Amino acid sequence: MPSKKLLTFSFFASLFCACVMLFEDIGEAMGVAWIDEWDDIHVWEVLIMLSLFGANMVLGFEILKMREYQETLEDKVAKASSAFEALLDAYFEKWSFTEAEREVTRLLIKGCSTAEMAEIRNAKEGTIKAQTNSIYKKSGYAGKAQLLSAFLEDLTDGGSVA
Repeated sequence: MPSKKLLTFSFFASLFCACVMLFEDIGEAMGVAWIDEWDDIHVWEVLIMLSLFGANMVLGFEILKMREYQETLEDKVAKASSAFEALLDAYFEKWSFTEAEREVTRLLIKGCSTAEMAEIRNAKEGTIKAQTNSIYKKSGYAGKAQLLSAFLEDLTDGGSVA
């Protein structure tokens, strides 16, 4: 996970560089002697370059950490998706769902209405209603909420979601 402290450091290091550049330019414009002397020995440029270099190094490392974190999250999502697919398939087999009932169940899980399912499946709403009734009858659940609860309970190993 990226470090908020290091990202904050990088932001303020860049801000520091902008302030130093502004301070130096205003000092030069006003004819402040010591600013001109420091400019002759390149103190301002060295300060700015070191700060920017440090900020860029930190940002580079943090970007690498973010990429690794993203890959970890993507891997976890893929595993969870695969596990959920396996869970659905096991239930579908247990309940002897037809292919159409499997598709309708997936749409139910996604939260689609009867009208949306009919449109997606290019079917009549009456057909979808008949299929959902068959799904509830075969699964032994009274409706969508109970069906979803069964999947959720299995996904959480029977643990409470709250």
